Amino acid sequence: MNLDLKGKSVLVTGGNRGVGLAIALAFAEEGANVAVCGRDKAALAEAEAKIAAKGVKAKAVAVDLFTAEGCIGAVQAAVDAFGGLDVLVNNASTAVSGNIETLDDEGLMERLTGKTLAYMRCCRAALPHLRKSGRGRVICIGGSAARHAGATALPSALGNSSIIAFVNQFSKTVAAQGITANVVHPPFTKTDRYPKRLAARAKQLGVSEAEAEKSFIKQFPIGRLVEPKDIAPMVLFLASPHASAITGQSIAIDGGSTPGIYY
Repeated sequence: MNLDLKGKSVLVTGGNRGVGLAIALAFAEEGANVAVCGRDKAALAEAEAKIAAKGVKAKAVAVDLFTAEGCIGAVQAAVDAFGGLDVLVNNASTAVSGNIETLDDEGLMERLTGKTLAYMRCCRAALPHLRKSGRGRVICIGGSAARHAGATALPSALGNSSIIAFVNQFSKTVAAQGITANVVHPPFTKTDRYPKRLAARAKQLGVSEAEAEKSFIKQFPIGRLVEPKDIAPMVLFLASPHASAITGQSIAIDGGSTPGIYY
């Protein structure tokens, strides 16, 4: 399938590692010019080099997406580098976890400010450029906690479910302008954070890391953990002209791990 992404201009927030980097590299492999943003300058430089190695234009920018200025700056850097913006992938996130008793107000708000509000700010900044594109695409990376909140997943559940509400509403306001907006829900994914999480799981259960990994895998009917490369193809499809009739939707790529039936 020709995804018709060659020469398109893409911004992936939090694209310097993990799921974001996998998405950024997948766009580059399709011939898109890709900008990534984040706060780790060393990781950004490495990501920029990997993207450029695919033979496309690459741009990495260090910004703080907890601020409105950072969100505006990330979008503007991509526009300045490529002359416009066709695709915005909101992926940057935070790692806070807990419940109503273990988190103070600042902890509860961190996810909403660093993810939900950042996504909204980036959309606002990107909107004029997406209109000019004539085929603007917004893909927001949510998370399966929106549908099934674990015991310590209150921030993720709040943040991801509010992203769904925003994207659904936003999609209706921009649909007539040729812009689509959708959410992709990954589950717990085997990123660079996985070794630390695996060690913590092994310690919690009092077992070896091999046994701890088996306990993780049991949650996935496909018989393995979901990896960043599993998320990228859906994001690219949603950014393509083939997905022009898909908007306001939430799609899980979770290896069958989320319980329930969703209509």
